[in-house]
Amino acid sequence: MGLDHALDRQWPGVKVLDLFPRALKAWSMAGDVLRQRPSRPLLTLGRVDLVRVQVGYRTRPEGPVSQHFLIDLPVSEADNAHDPVDESRILDALEPVLYAGAAAPRHYSLHVHRWHTSWGASPGALEVGLLVTTGSRTAAVSDVWQDGVVRAFRDLLSLAGPSDATPMTRDAAIMRAQHSTATAYALNPESLSLSAEEHHAAENSWTVGLRTATADEYDVVVGLVDGYAKSVRVRHGERTEVFDSVGSE
Repeated sequence: MGLDHALDRQWPGVKVLDLFPRALKAWSMAGDVLRQRPSRPLLTLGRVDLVRVQVGYRTRPEGPVSQHFLIDLPVSEADNAHDPVDESRILDALEPVLYAGAAAPRHYSLHVHRWHTSWGASPGALEVGLLVTTGSRTAAVSDVWQDGVVRAFRDLLSLAGPSDATPMTRDAAIMRAQHSTATAYALNPESLSLSAEEHHAAENSWTVGLRTATADEYDVVVGLVDGYAKSVRVRHGERTEVFDSVGSE
């Protein structure tokens, strides 16, 4: 049984050669679709306009984080034109914080997240989060943590280029404190009320106390690294009991 005979049973009157023009037409249409695609890809990670680095310390794996350090680093047009972000340089700068005052490096958890939207003025961002497990916590150890992070953040700032040394206003400092605390502890910034504030004009920094409705307290330093407004330390304080004295004798 020939191919023509089999085709005649399926499609009477259609021969093998009759199929060739149809196949060529279909191939030509597919080629037209491919040629109509834009020369630049539609789905991209975009440029990086902001690098956000966060370092946290906890006493045990999966335990609560007692302190967070955050810094937002600008990315210049020149950096975007060449290499958007060299993640290895960021990790090199952060590596010393793993020691946390010990002779050997501590265990850690590292998270890298990059996001970009195709609409609006939202910048493309690279977020690097490092959680270090220390095994113990004292006031002296906490100071060592801060010293190590400040040095690392200072190195990151030197890589990013000149930083903005504009004096911070009170409102800007409080807003930065609220948003940094909300970022560090997954809170709604509007749920954080101001409980204390202190301006350190010589250092261009602010100390801000924040409190939630459930009496969780946060001690925040804005301008931690040499007065750079986008460098922040957030320390989670002990929960305090709030008593209503109305009607008491």
